[in-house]
Amino acid sequence: MPKQDDDAYYLLSTVVRAVSVLDEFVNSDQDLGVTEVARRLGLHKSVVHRLIATLAELRLLAPGMAPGTYRLGVKALELGLSYLRHSPLDRVAQHHLNRLAGDLPDMAFHVAILDGKQIIYQRSVSGPEVDWVSATLGRRTQAYCTALGKVLLAYQSPSTVDAYLTSVDLKPLTHNTITGSEDLRAELNRIRMHGYSHDNEEMMIGHTCVGAPIRDHTGFVIAAVSIAGLTDHFTKYGFDSLVEKVGETAKAISYDLGYSG
Repeated sequence: MPKQDDDAYYLLSTVVRAVSVLDEFVNSDQDLGVTEVARRLGLHKSVVHRLIATLAELRLLAPGMAPGTYRLGVKALELGLSYLRHSPLDRVAQHHLNRLAGDLPDMAFHVAILDGKQIIYQRSVSGPEVDWVSATLGRRTQAYCTALGKVLLAYQSPSTVDAYLTSVDLKPLTHNTITGSEDLRAELNRIRMHGYSHDNEEMMIGHTCVGAPIRDHTGFVIAAVSIAGLTDHFTKYGFDSLVEKVGETAKAISYDLGYSG
């Protein structure tokens, strides 16, 4: 029998599979059917059919637009909103992002957390004059090619950074994307030294971003905040000015979370 303190001992395979099914819907922009989910997960269709039927009965999934497809259900929304209601970071960040939107009406502002190799946008606010597509709440994206992600990676432990660099596939999204492990390591060192990160059109040509770390009351970096916009905006407002603003915002959010360093 496995040891009681072995984490795997407590894992229920059915629950693990059910969550993996939900993850497919979370990360998809379209409704999915049983066959597609089974193909993605490498599971038998009968297993996936039963899991989806159960999740639909529990309102975590709901029928999609086309027959035989599904989408996330209202219960998933309730769970997500409950998480946000109980997150002090979300409550604190909203006020500061709204203030930035008033000062910089044609830019967007985000708070994200690190989850494995990816970041999750936890709060996003766009200025009233934004006429370009910005990130949305709950979206996942790779960490290595974003200002938010690079900040969060920069303040991880050396062993965590080593593990990340050996496991991630640094695919080039633009000609500016950092695709060398040692180049990314050097970039993370620079971020720790200067206290801010810069996405220099690394995820999308024409779009630029600067980010800074958010700390909790113990000083631990728990999230990052960013100012994002078209590259022309950084010329309009001045790169150094936007770096200063994102740093001030990160410090203000950290202070409201109890950090006084």
